[in-house]
Amino acid sequence: MAHVPPLTPDEHRRIADAVAAAEAKTSAEIRVALVEAPLVTHAYHPVLWAALGALVLPWPAIAVFPIEPLRLLAVQAAAFVLFWGGLALPPVSRRLVPMRERRAAARAMVRQLFVGHGMHGTEGRSGLLILVASRDRIVEILADANADAALGAAAWAEVCRTVTAPAAEGRLADGIVAAVARAGDLLSGPLPARSGDRNELPNAPITLGGEAGGGD
Repeated sequence: MAHVPPLTPDEHRRIADAVAAAEAKTSAEIRVALVEAPLVTHAYHPVLWAALGALVLPWPAIAVFPIEPLRLLAVQAAAFVLFWGGLALPPVSRRLVPMRERRAAARAMVRQLFVGHGMHGTEGRSGLLILVASRDRIVEILADANADAALGAAAWAEVCRTVTAPAAEGRLADGIVAAVARAGDLLSGPLPARSGDRNELPNAPITLGGEAGGGD
């Protein structure tokens, strides 16, 4: 997924309209969460790599030009500051976070948002949350019991791919709209729309930007 700028208000409306159209086919409740900030924001990894660099890199030079221990400590301290200054730059520090840690953060966030926005309390236990973390290039899906039992992991992987293919070309909104439509099509078979269905949750995407938070 290529890095893309935050979605515009028009693109937010397109996503909300796509949710409404998908929910017209199914009794499931679908929501999208847009995470525009990095999933992992602590400074642990830049500090770790700066410390390792400061400890290891001076030794080849010391083998050729021996120096006193105190001078060595000063060189290592200066190297640490230099390395940390470069590695702490946001474009660099984000790349130092292992993908497994980003995915773990995405799984934790999707569970938090699922409960925090009432998706676990739908009448049919059929809530579906599609979380899109654009900076980390991750799509994570969480489905409530009946929706998950109706389709399962293979279907959710297909929905994720529907986001990532257009997003890789810089068309994130197109990918999300297509993924919502695909989720609606897949859910319409086992969980079709019923007479008297009501819209239990907002259609607008949940958004989380540079500051923690979200909206209905």
